[in-house]
Amino acid sequence: MHALQRFRALLPGEVALAVELAHEHPQVRAHADRLEQALLSVFIVAWHSMVGQATQIVVELSEVLLDDVVLDPDAGKLQGGLPPRRYARLVVSNSSRVAAGPAHTLMPAPTQIDDRPSSARRLPLVEISNIIAQHQGMITASPEPGRGTAFDIYLPTALPRETEAVNAMRSDLKHIVYVDDYEAMRDLVSEALPDAGFRVTCYECGRDALPALQADPSGCDAVVTDYRLQGYSGIELLKQIKRLRADLPVIVISGYVDDALKASARDAGAALVMSKAHDLSELCIALRELLGDLPHPDLVTYSGWSKL
Repeated sequence: MHALQRFRALLPGEVALAVELAHEHPQVRAHADRLEQALLSVFIVAWHSMVGQATQIVVELSEVLLDDVVLDPDAGKLQGGLPPRRYARLVVSNSSRVAAGPAHTLMPAPTQIDDRPSSARRLPLVEISNIIAQHQGMITASPEPGRGTAFDIYLPTALPRETEAVNAMRSDLKHIVYVDDYEAMRDLVSEALPDAGFRVTCYECGRDALPALQADPSGCDAVVTDYRLQGYSGIELLKQIKRLRADLPVIVISGYVDDALKASARDAGAALVMSKAHDLSELCIALRELLGDLPHPDLVTYSGWSKL
């Protein structure tokens, strides 16, 4: 929101800023200053590219769940390389490309002359893209001759605030081993599970995870493994784990879940089979149900859209 306020202060009076924000602003983990500068730069580019009859910059913010409907054929990742989870989606355009609707409101310009900066530093597009990528998101720029440039930005949201979060260094946290050869999913899980009250160790394949489990069979409280792994499948890893420690809960996840996979996983001893298209908060809820009552620590601090 702060980036929008700074941008409104830059705009001349004859250019309106029409904004539609989600009722509950999605919250993102962010380096607030860097992300704010990137978003301000996006707004400036959209403004400077306005041509023709455009009189408004149009900004829309919503929260979306990318799921299996938009999965690539290999079911390993989503269109654009984004893994399945909830995202804040920010669309920036102008009135030559999209008309503001009844849900949009016009952001008023500052009334004090001192609140109107004469200029602001605009980051190059490549730097904007890098900042969005560092926040595990994606940005698409769509220039159109005679109508200006629009932007579509996705940023992963943090878990809901009602989910307990903790310091990952605490020794009394339940320890989850996560196995997935998709690096982006490992990155997301290593962020999301500590926020939900777990310690997590990630491995790329079963051949890396199994020796660690063999060395300390009681060193973790649950295992989450992808079905498709390099070397051997999650089902084969599950069978090895059950020979090692029969009571260790194991969740099998997959981009495509059918009855055959559910049957083979449960026959091998899986506690649960879940689609990778589910929001990560559902995995955290499932782990809490499997492992019983957990500590109720303080929430971590998130950078919210209201502060950007």
